Amino acid sequence: MPHPERLPRRARLTNRLVRALPLAQRGQYVVRDQTLPGFFVVVGRRTRTYTIQVDTRRLGRRRTVREAVGRVEDWDAGEARSEAKTRIGALQTGAREATTRRGRVTLRAAWASYRDYLQQRVAAGERSQRTLDGYEDSVERLLKSWLDTPLRDLSDDAHGVAERHREITIRHGPYAANHAMRALRAMYRYARKTRMERGLPAEQPTDAVRFNNETRRSTGMSRDELADWHLQLRALPNPVRQEFHLFMLLSASRPDALRRARWEHLDVGRRVLHFPDPKGGARRAFDMPISRAMLRCLVRARRAGRVMHGRAARTFIFPADTPTGHISETKENRGKLAKWGGDLRQTYRTAAQAVGLGEMDVHLLMNHSLGGVSAGYITPGALLDHLVAQQAKVSQHLVDGLLKK
Repeated sequence: MPHPERLPRRARLTNRLVRALPLAQRGQYVVRDQTLPGFFVVVGRRTRTYTIQVDTRRLGRRRTVREAVGRVEDWDAGEARSEAKTRIGALQTGAREATTRRGRVTLRAAWASYRDYLQQRVAAGERSQRTLDGYEDSVERLLKSWLDTPLRDLSDDAHGVAERHREITIRHGPYAANHAMRALRAMYRYARKTRMERGLPAEQPTDAVRFNNETRRSTGMSRDELADWHLQLRALPNPVRQEFHLFMLLSASRPDALRRARWEHLDVGRRVLHFPDPKGGARRAFDMPISRAMLRCLVRARRAGRVMHGRAARTFIFPADTPTGHISETKENRGKLAKWGGDLRQTYRTAAQAVGLGEMDVHLLMNHSLGGVSAGYITPGALLDHLVAQQAKVSQHLVDGLLKK
């Protein structure tokens, strides 16, 4: 009996040959068929198995498919070769069909149509520009390699989509991965609903995705922590950005809406700053009550803005040297400013609780949606004086903490 290392690695697989192959002493070895590429015998320590292997492309990626046909003892070599040929042909045909673009709607086409739909909703005040920007980032950055992939292929390979979700999670984080999959799901549903392609499967491409858990981080500050944060804030080199973050703390504003705030929307007499296009679009427009501490913050922002960005400062409360004329990037190096963005919003909510504000007042001050039929009857404008007084309570609590040291 020849030693496995001396056996040919490629030969015509016959009954006589394969049944005479010695079992491996350790691991496995392979003898490939000379006449049918992708067909071979895998010899292990206990079994000899007819096997096929085919390279295909799915979702823009190369994949190697390997399948066992059956044990040598159970199959005639000729029958095993015939079965292998059939399976290899089916896999190759499926791969060719998966790359066919004619008559099929691709992700790129679905995104173009869905983007137009979102733009219409933004114009109608039903969605915010931030929502549209988020979808665009997910599709054109995280799902870019799939833009020319037919939607049908994505539906047919739900496990491949799930694998992409895991990859995005590792590279870009759990929230980005979830958002990308939600964007894909929304576009697919839109394509089916609008009959962009007849006969699109009802099965969603994201059916096999196990979405990452999303929990709200507890990053708010106590009043005792505010003084140290205030020292970090005043050490920032840009005074406009200093007042931007301070106003966020005092108002619980969302960064995207606040960075676009305009002087024309400030009504000092009524003590409100109007936000025409906050999160949720124009239908969620609201007047934010302004405390004296918040007004002083705005005065400092105006002075600094006029010095640093004269023309832009005529329009925007927080101007910057950007194409838009206002602050575009609201993040800071946490080594220089430990808390910003959502951290400040959580700090405000914590302060509101500490001074005893009721749940409904907090919802109105933070522009949260009002749940329940009864809440829907509330007219915020009729409560303006009350809300300004409540805002003042929160501001005083925060300012006391900021100036403690």
